[in-house]
Amino acid sequence: MLTARRRVLLVCMLGLVAAAIAHVLDPSGDADALTFLAAGLVLGELLALQLEDGGAVPLSYAVLVVLASSFNLREYTIAVLGAELISILFRITDRNHVWRMKIFVVRMSVAAATYAAYQAVWHLLGQREAVGVVLVSLAAAAVAQLVVDVSVSKLLHLNVSLSARGRLAWLAIASSGMLMAIGYRGVNGDGELGIWGPLLFSTPLLAAWYAFERLDSATRSYRQTIEALAMAPELGGLVPPGHAERVASLASAMGEQLGLSSHEVHDLEMAALLHHLGQVTLDHPVSERGADPSEVIAVTGAMLSEIRPLQAAGEIVGGDNDDPRRRLAVQALRLASEYDDLTVRDNVPGDLAVESLRSAPSYVYDERVVVALERVLRDRFSTAS
Repeated sequence: MLTARRRVLLVCMLGLVAAAIAHVLDPSGDADALTFLAAGLVLGELLALQLEDGGAVPLSYAVLVVLASSFNLREYTIAVLGAELISILFRITDRNHVWRMKIFVVRMSVAAATYAAYQAVWHLLGQREAVGVVLVSLAAAAVAQLVVDVSVSKLLHLNVSLSARGRLAWLAIASSGMLMAIGYRGVNGDGELGIWGPLLFSTPLLAAWYAFERLDSATRSYRQTIEALAMAPELGGLVPPGHAERVASLASAMGEQLGLSSHEVHDLEMAALLHHLGQVTLDHPVSERGADPSEVIAVTGAMLSEIRPLQAAGEIVGGDNDDPRRRLAVQALRLASEYDDLTVRDNVPGDLAVESLRSAPSYVYDERVVVALERVLRDRFSTAS
């Protein structure tokens, strides 16, 4: 099986060979440049800016801007379709065929939107070779990529993130794509660098990719540390196996239903994973059925509040906050935890567990939180069916 590094090297070598052959066959045409850029598309599919939610923005989007601004529809279609089909072969071991097909649909939708947006604005502004006209047309293509990628990804239930890292990724792709396009095509015959333009202006994009890779590695290590800590109460027999992960998944989904921001949902997830951690520090820890919940909450909240990246999670666990949105997160965590206790520890059927939680006094749980729980469970049941 080819490693990621070997895939990149293979694409680079094959791209150079194909471009050289194209130059020999058509020395005065643009076949060599088109082939070279198509190889860049494939390479861009292998190199993506990784986001914290598991999603990614491929570097190939920057190359699409170059192609859309410099080639006709026939050439553009051949290059994009050929590159994406080749990319499918390189993804043959990645996840399952359904995921690969969804990614193909997203990429082709973005490619179509890139070309359509550039041509529409270019013609609307009179096809004038002026810096302003070219920049606005290129910017329109970059914005279309963002809109279509996010929209189609949501429609296909793929990960989408517009967090700080996500916005930075899109900015890097858009700015680099515009610079690469200007370098390749020039403006009114000035500044044209040919194929050296994309190569030169891809350097900042590759630097951004390297930085994102390092950040993603640190994020994965941080996540693995949190998950290891979350398992401590389970390994000690204090809570049922898998309790933290189940509660985190349920609470996060409820947070999204409640309209919490991505940062708030992340804090809620961290709180859910670690909400029983303080129990292992008690002098005489006992099973959850016999432990004092208020003591566990107080100890865990205090522990997490001492760790700067987990301070917000500590506030959610402790429940001491006047922010209405934070109170929703607090209740989502506690409701998710109680639901898991009822269904896993006490073997209560899911519908009866929800009914039991709903029958609690109104001051215990906000109606919106209970409704969010019901919606998440209903969506999961329909998906499973």
